[in-house]
Amino acid sequence: MGRRVALAVVGVSLVAALGALGAAGAGGAGLVPPRNPARDVPADPAYSLDAGVSYTLGQVLPPCWTWRGTTLSLAATTSACVAAEVAATDHARALEHLSALRLPRNWARLSVAEQLFVLADLERVSRGEAPILGLSRALDVEAQVGAAHDADPVLSAPVAGATGAFAANWAGGDNALDANYSWMYLDGWAGAATRNADCTAAGAPGCWGHRDNILIDTAREPCLQGGCAYVMGAGYVAGGAGAGYSSFSELIVQVAGARPALYYTWGEARASGARP
Repeated sequence: MGRRVALAVVGVSLVAALGALGAAGAGGAGLVPPRNPARDVPADPAYSLDAGVSYTLGQVLPPCWTWRGTTLSLAATTSACVAAEVAATDHARALEHLSALRLPRNWARLSVAEQLFVLADLERVSRGEAPILGLSRALDVEAQVGAAHDADPVLSAPVAGATGAFAANWAGGDNALDANYSWMYLDGWAGAATRNADCTAAGAPGCWGHRDNILIDTAREPCLQGGCAYVMGAGYVAGGAGAGYSSFSELIVQVAGARPALYYTWGEARASGARP
């Protein structure tokens, strides 16, 4: 996904002033590929800086930003920022008739990779999809290469059980919640305001591609060996996307039979209170 680009000292966000999401279909299970939202969902409440808006020194800022002297500075780990991002995500999910997120009680102590993983599984499980099993350190290494280069990671090294099928995302943003919001709810065509660099026109194949990657299943990537599941790696570089934004990546890999060692699992997230 395209990075955020600063305008002078103010920066921009991935929030676009677009209309509401089309209603989810009957059954209230949310949209899953090949179905996608009709349009982007602007964050409500707005938690980050607005594209093209200049901010006057001392002006009240959205909760994920603050003034540090005369400079705009991210406040991405504050409780106010996280609360606003969760509220915005819950608003977008409600438009798909999905319930509010329940993050694990230890959310603030999780690594960024663990946070990205939890969010991916919350989005999947709430839509009736099987959870990604867990995080692999071997795949974290691969994902970190993508984060370091502001690019989608690739599966370049052998991983136990890998079938060869994988999906990958990159985003520049405030924190894990912001990256997930961008991939899931700001990934479509919006004309000049489009934030997904792979979405080059209405209906282009890259539109909603990052969302489809998070919601990947055997309908899109058939399981040819039987007993397939998904494992994940994630990467993060603080400030790596420029203009104060960090770099985030995730690599979701299909496995069958053997599986790589996992250091953090969906079961652990659930034990700490995560619920879709």
